Amino acid sequence: FPDGGMHAVPVALAAAAEKAGARFRYETTVESIVLSHGSTGAVRGVRLADGELVPADAVVCSPDLPAAYRTLLPGLPAPRQARRGRYSPSALVVHRGVRGELPPGTAHHNIYFGGEWDGAFRALLRDGRRMPDPSYLVTGPTLGDPTMAPPGGHVLFALEPVPNLDGDVDWTIERERAAAELGSRLAQRGFPTDVDVEVVVDPTDWQRAGMERGTPFALAHRFFQSGPFRPANVNRRAPGLVFTGSGTVPGVGVPMVLVSGRLAADRVDGGP
Repeated sequence: FPDGGMHAVPVALAAAAEKAGARFRYETTVESIVLSHGSTGAVRGVRLADGELVPADAVVCSPDLPAAYRTLLPGLPAPRQARRGRYSPSALVVHRGVRGELPPGTAHHNIYFGGEWDGAFRALLRDGRRMPDPSYLVTGPTLGDPTMAPPGGHVLFALEPVPNLDGDVDWTIERERAAAELGSRLAQRGFPTDVDVEVVVDPTDWQRAGMERGTPFALAHRFFQSGPFRPANVNRRAPGLVFTGSGTVPGVGVPMVLVSGRLAADRVDGGP
């Protein structure tokens, strides 16, 4: 676990890039990726929301791949897997800053399994409903980096797998109840109930953040959506355009997304 939390990883990468001569422009909205023939052709740069054209011979595009095609590349069809593929379940996440000690034996990552195993998978994957007896993850990053919370406090990250927005859950109704139920499970496990701050993230929040179908896990890792069958990180109709992130090769998860960045760098450098 990196000191300073997962956010420390992109901060360190940005610092290394700046040291090598890169320049960053934050809080700047990109309206579209400009191609030489409108909807196809070699990359010419990006158009900002204020109308400025930033010229470029290569553009590395990191938003969720289907959303990138839909919002930044009008007229350029997304790969078939992105248009017709099956997407992963989503996640209800409760972030908490708490006062008090964690239960004895708590590890950095803790997975608590529900008892109704078959019913959980039917609900989540077939019926598009919340699991009746959910399994869930609780992460306590302050066990590895105490500086992430004030003295006597801890940071908790609790995650319950839930259906993505193709499912049959009305999150305007279910959000508060689901978060309360997850909080009750934490209390039953002995986690502190003295909560200083709480942030809840449900599938509609993931969607607003640009995640297709409201899931942070992109296309499901089914056989024909994994490995070489996952959407490619280049498009032959748009030379110079390179994708990175969980929606492209090699797949979902922090290590694989970092690998996707390395693959993108190789493509920009002219690799295979």
